Amino acid sequence: MKLDKFENDILQSAEKGEWQSKGDIDKSLQELKGYIKKQKKKAISIRLSENDLYELRKKALENSIPYQNLIQILVHQYTTDKIHLQI
Repeated sequence: MKLDKFENDILQSAEKGEWQSKGDIDKSLQELKGYIKKQKKKAISIRLSENDLYELRKKALENSIPYQNLIQILVHQYTTDKIHLQI
């Protein structure tokens, strides 16, 4: 799996032991799972060119994730200003 610079920095920091647990990990995981389950999702229909869909599927396969999840990630990153588009 390819990591970007930010993700590599986090990984290196964690491997150096610079991260410390803030308490009960199991409790935190249960809270996060509950939050994720409560998020509402809406199914939509979208038309994409065959070439774009092919490239999305290819990139998703390279990252070992379903292409629908890749689309969700892209939309989420755009709506939270983590990525910007040139329109």
